[in-house]
Amino acid sequence: MTQYNALINSNITDYLDFYCDLVYAPGFAVLLKGEWGSGKTWFIKKYCKSIKEKNRKYLYVSLSGVTTFSQIEEAFLQAKIPILSSKPIALLRSLITQALKSTVIMDINGDNKADGSLTLGSTSDSLAKYLINLDETILIFDDLERCDMSISSVLGYINSFIEHQELKVIIVANEVLLEEKSNYKEIKEKLIGITFEIALDFEGALENFIIKLKNPNVSKFLSDNTELIQDLYDKAQCGNLRILKQIVLDFERIFDTLSEQAKNKPELLQDILKLLIAFSIEIRRAKILPKDIGSLLQEYANIFVNNIHNSSYRPPSSSINEDSSKKTPVQEILRKYHPLKLYDPFPSAIWWQTFFDKGALDAKELERSLSISQYFQDENAPDWVRLYYFSNLTEEQFDYYLKKVESEYTNINTNTNIFDIGVIKHITALFLKFSDAGLYNSTKENILDKSKLYIDYLKDTRQLDITSQSVLSCEHYDRLSFYVNKSPEFQDFCCYINQVIKLARVENLPNVAQELLTIMQTNVEVFSSMIHVGNFHIRDSSEPKYYEVPIFKYIQPYNFAEKFLSMKFQQQQSVCWAIAERYDIDKFNEKLIEELEWLKDVRSLLLKSAHTKGKLTEYRLKSLIENNWNEVIQKLEVIAHRLQQQQLENKPT
Repeated sequence: MTQYNALINSNITDYLDFYCDLVYAPGFAVLLKGEWGSGKTWFIKKYCKSIKEKNRKYLYVSLSGVTTFSQIEEAFLQAKIPILSSKPIALLRSLITQALKSTVIMDINGDNKADGSLTLGSTSDSLAKYLINLDETILIFDDLERCDMSISSVLGYINSFIEHQELKVIIVANEVLLEEKSNYKEIKEKLIGITFEIALDFEGALENFIIKLKNPNVSKFLSDNTELIQDLYDKAQCGNLRILKQIVLDFERIFDTLSEQAKNKPELLQDILKLLIAFSIEIRRAKILPKDIGSLLQEYANIFVNNIHNSSYRPPSSSINEDSSKKTPVQEILRKYHPLKLYDPFPSAIWWQTFFDKGALDAKELERSLSISQYFQDENAPDWVRLYYFSNLTEEQFDYYLKKVESEYTNINTNTNIFDIGVIKHITALFLKFSDAGLYNSTKENILDKSKLYIDYLKDTRQLDITSQSVLSCEHYDRLSFYVNKSPEFQDFCCYINQVIKLARVENLPNVAQELLTIMQTNVEVFSSMIHVGNFHIRDSSEPKYYEVPIFKYIQPYNFAEKFLSMKFQQQQSVCWAIAERYDIDKFNEKLIEELEWLKDVRSLLLKSAHTKGKLTEYRLKSLIENNWNEVIQKLEVIAHRLQQQQLENKPT
């Protein structure tokens, strides 16, 4: 808190002392106002402690959600006698109340007949009034703007304590919201004698939040970094203490999931805290949504590209600072926090998005990201990871790792380590960046040629990973964004990789087809999810998909029929249903037309085999073929005829 804020709140405290110590009731209430989250409640509860230390009586009640006067009196009663709020006592009070409400039958002459009745009208309301002695008690009403009663009714109720019982009253509220209600200003003039606006006590509130934490190590770290927290709060121009409290609690939660080694990395903890503060403030102020975290990198890249096209190159952070009034919320946040690199947060944008959107804390992903991060570049870190964080290297270290990675990457005959497509993309992106910056003595064209040759080498030696879908990304890999991922050269390299992988997958289809045949026998559901676009509820993203690839033509019809006939009837049904669904979408069928002859051959083999089986088995097989295979074959024949006609029409005369 600034010295000015401290002086304001000190003056308010002095006046409240003067007001509460008066030997007579002044006949008016004091209003403490402030916006939501500004620390009003924290201030008044802190002041309540000072009242208690002076052995003065006070009752505090929150009016939030209150709909009746009896609820207020009930809250006073529980504040006066805290044990009454316990469950056993609450139950006993309920029984007493019901008893007091009951009707008593009177037998006056003793003839066992009712001569009359008496209804005891005592209620919990009167019980509360009976038990509470408000003499010389200071009444404190918080959250006035959240009361669900009309403002005139509740202020009239509060006024009765001032006028008729000559009590001192302090009201705490967000007056901005009260002023929207009818008659408030008119009633205020009669009831409230003086109004003070609470100044933000940041340091005091933060200290109070930290003291209440369970983990002493977290408390110490946050106490040591109070200035860092306040600097970011000032940068965000945020005065909401409720958000601050949530940040403190969330940081403790994240801290508790870290390994002991990570907990001893102050730089790591500070970076996590900075990101948590920035994202928490902007999300809870509704400036952005959790899903927007994932778009920060793209937005930053757009600014980067626009700078190149519109003028001479400038760092994105410099242009972000210009014309802030015209920026989108996402651009404005990038401008406000550009030193934090929100566009590339640790451990990842997805991790933070999930944290704020679902409240989930992926401890395993956090720990895995730490192992390849700049915070743990020990002797086990790959050389390319050390090079990725080149800004942390000395001149000698940079030259050493650059030459080492180059030697491992470009010398095909000796390389036995780098097979991961994502790593290859990272290395290529690093070389392109260094070449562009004049840090690497090789042209971009030469870098691309060597990288493409290396991809060819992996394909030819059958070491190319063609199963993972993640290698197709041109944005990031292993939670690290690719450098220069928007450059034409890097995009060209990514396209080349995709083409080579596609070709390698086609060449590998005969092997894959045999694996698919085995899967059909062992797990029909997985087989089904691999050959058609349905079954999303059981689909595993790691499984290869062949819903538009004519994979069946690589399976010998006889082998398929043999495996199919060895399965139980229920499994045969599932296989036939999956195959029928495979051809439900016409845009895929034009690619699957190559399977038409295969389907006909398998059908012939199954029908031929059906004649050699028992009557029930023959009936089942013919039913499956009639209800599934025949319809599919007819559908593909129509498509084949149409395509043939189109070819004839397009054929030059």
